[in-house]
Amino acid sequence: MGSRAVLGVLILTSASLGGCIGSEGSEDESRFIDDESELFDPESPDYCGDFDGDGEPDCPLSGYIPDTDPWWCNSTGIGGHHVDLAYEGESKGLLSPELCEVLTYELKDAIEWAAQWPTLGDAEDAGYTMSVGYTEGMGTHHVMLNNFSMDDPGFDIDDPYFPDTRIDEVFDHERPEFLMYGGEERGSELVGFAWFVRAPTDSPPEGFSGDNDWWHRHYSMCFRTSEFLIMGEELSDDVCEDRGGTNVNLENYWMVHAWVERPWLTFDDVFTNHHPCLHEDGPEQDPEAECWGESTEHVGHDI
Repeated sequence: MGSRAVLGVLILTSASLGGCIGSEGSEDESRFIDDESELFDPESPDYCGDFDGDGEPDCPLSGYIPDTDPWWCNSTGIGGHHVDLAYEGESKGLLSPELCEVLTYELKDAIEWAAQWPTLGDAEDAGYTMSVGYTEGMGTHHVMLNNFSMDDPGFDIDDPYFPDTRIDEVFDHERPEFLMYGGEERGSELVGFAWFVRAPTDSPPEGFSGDNDWWHRHYSMCFRTSEFLIMGEELSDDVCEDRGGTNVNLENYWMVHAWVERPWLTFDDVFTNHHPCLHEDGPEQDPEAECWGESTEHVGHDI
C-alpha cells in the first residue's frame, strides 16, 4: 500500500482521530462537531493529527466523529437553485475513503492560501476588485484583475476572454478565482470561495475530487465594464443599459462555491451555492441563530 493510501486510512479511522473528540456525548444526529469547545485544544499539533508532518493539524473544517463520515465528503441535495442540465439524473453522496482523503487536502490548500486575505481590506489592498457587491446568501465576490479591463477594444462581449487574470480554462483547487466577504466594509471577514472556469457549454470542469461539486452557470451578466462590477443577471439590454452596464455572454463559464471558512460551513452540502446565514441586511452574528442549522437548498438572491 502506498504512503498516500496509508494516509487516507489513518485519516478516516477512529483510532487515529481520538484527539478530535471532547467530552462523552458530543456526538449528535448531524454526525459532525460544529462547536470547537467540544474538541481538545485546537492549537495542539495532535488536534486531528499532523499527518503530513508540517506542524499544522490536518482537520481543515471541523472535527471528525469516530465511525462516521466527514461531512464535507458526504454532500446531499442539489446544491442550490442553480442546477445545470449537465447533472440531470445524478445525485450527490458519500465519497470513498480515497477520494475523501484527496478532497480534504484540496480544501485545506484553498483555506491556507486564502488566509493571506482574512478581511475585505486585506484583499483590496493586495489588488482585489469587488465584482459583486454584498448579496444575500453569497456575500461579495472579489477577483484579481491585474492589468485586465473590459474596456480594452479587443474585449468581445459575445465570446469573452480575461487575459492577465486567472479566469481561464484551468481549474486550480488551491486558488479560487473569487474570494467572498460578509459585507462591503474594510473589516468584513472572509466567508467563502468561488471557482470560475471556462469550459464547453455541455461539459462542466472536472473540478474537485469526487462528483459532489456541481458547477453552475450565469449565462448573461450585466457589467459596469469600467469597474468589472456586476449590475444584474439575465437582464434585457435596455434594463442593463439603464443600470449603466453592458450584457456579457458567460455561457462558457462555470462556477462552483465551497463553504469551508469557519464558521461559514454548510454541513449538508459543502458545495452549495449559498449560505443561509448571509442575510439581506448582513451576515448573522448570533452563533445560536437558527440559520446555522437550516438547509442550504433553496436560499435565494437577487443581484
